[in-house]
Amino acid sequence: MDDIRVTTGLLVLDLQLPHATSLKERRQELRSLLDRLRHLEFAAAQVGPADLQQRAFVAVSAVAGAPARLEERLDQAESLAFGTAFEVTVLRRETGVWSGNSVW
Repeated sequence: MDDIRVTTGLLVLDLQLPHATSLKERRQELRSLLDRLRHLEFAAAQVGPADLQQRAFVAVSAVAGAPARLEERLDQAESLAFGTAFEVTVLRRETGVWSGNSVW
């Protein structure tokens, strides 16, 4: 049986949009960020309260076969977040490796 190793990564972002004057404006910026992340094949979702006018909490995850590739992917997601109108106030990044014997 082959040993399988999968590297997983998670980013949790606390984003602020100080110039937002409405929930609609914040949602529009957030939707744009989430769409771009998903287009790059990240799993991404808002995970915090949806009713904050100037703040959003977002989780982004990725999976790769090698740790170096995962780090590249997470760097890509971070760069994308820092390139938006949001201010990234907190960034939490975690990685892990799952391994096991192939069952198929």
